Amino acid sequence: MPHIDLAIVGLGIVGASAAYAATRGGARVVALDAAAPGDGTSATSFAWLNSVRKEPDDYHRLNADGMAAHVELARELGAHAGHHPGGSLEWADDAARHGELDERVTRLARRGYPAEWIDRDRARQMEPSLAISESVREVAFFAADAWLDVPRLIRTLLADASRRGAETRSHAPVRSWRVRDGRVQSLDAGGAEVVADAVLFCVGPATQAVLSSLGVPMPVGRVPGLLAVTSPPSQPLTRVVHAPGVHLRPDPEGGLVLGSEDVDAPAARHADSPARLDELAQLLLERASRVMPAARGAKLLDRRVGVRPMPADRHTIAGRLPGFDNAWVIATHSGVTLGPLLGRLIAAEIAGGAPHAALAPFRPDRFGGR
Repeated sequence: MPHIDLAIVGLGIVGASAAYAATRGGARVVALDAAAPGDGTSATSFAWLNSVRKEPDDYHRLNADGMAAHVELARELGAHAGHHPGGSLEWADDAARHGELDERVTRLARRGYPAEWIDRDRARQMEPSLAISESVREVAFFAADAWLDVPRLIRTLLADASRRGAETRSHAPVRSWRVRDGRVQSLDAGGAEVVADAVLFCVGPATQAVLSSLGVPMPVGRVPGLLAVTSPPSQPLTRVVHAPGVHLRPDPEGGLVLGSEDVDAPAARHADSPARLDELAQLLLERASRVMPAARGAKLLDRRVGVRPMPADRHTIAGRLPGFDNAWVIATHSGVTLGPLLGRLIAAEIAGGAPHAALAPFRPDRFGGR
């Protein structure tokens, strides 16, 4: 059996990014997923690359760095890898929400983040399909934001890693471990033993369950979210839009991806009721049609309830597992924005590089040890 430097468990956007970075650094990698790569949380993400609501400042900077890592990755991989720049638009329909948005634009601009107010006419020029109420005089524009075709990027990252010698195993759930003297000596993945110098866990909502079997308390909750996908509208949308009651972005097939925070909890309660989920998805389409009349003739093609990881303090977890010499973990609610950055930083750290200062506030040991 060839020597393996790194076993990566979980192949969503974070694990696939780590496999890409590690193999580019010369590591021999085995990448494992309990299902098919990208079929978990990554497949049900709104996939908005941003740092507009990421607080406090160190978490904002981490996400802004994550956005920059995506731009760099797009240069490496080319336009076919799924990165869609163009910024995002947001407006509010009442004084309280407008006040919060104004404070946010001011705060972000002070930090150097591209955030500005534009008038309604300019926003309509940017997105002619939008119907912005005449009572809305200004729209927030975040020029550095983007959206991502996550499945395409995962396929591209793993294809590159495979060309560099990585072995990818689908439908290979990790069921048990052999641990001795603070090291994961081997793991059983789909009935086959994997022995590697280091192990990286990128298992998203399963983080708490997986790490508890290793005796490591890691409080990572599970947050559900509903997305609806439509057929192509009569006019296209080109960027992310946050309007009152609904957020929407283009789908790679030409349709729209729709969501809203206020439907997530009902979707979680009725996850086993297809009829109720269809109703909630239809509600999203009705709201989108008010904001974008071109969507009135669109049909619902799909609706997805995804489960995203949420650390107890709502901030990313990235680093070596407490009590282990050769095991690392990444768990974050901002996986799509942060995947390429965290994958690169942790892969370099595992390979023997110095811990990156940007990750100091996000180390797993802030929750205690084994």
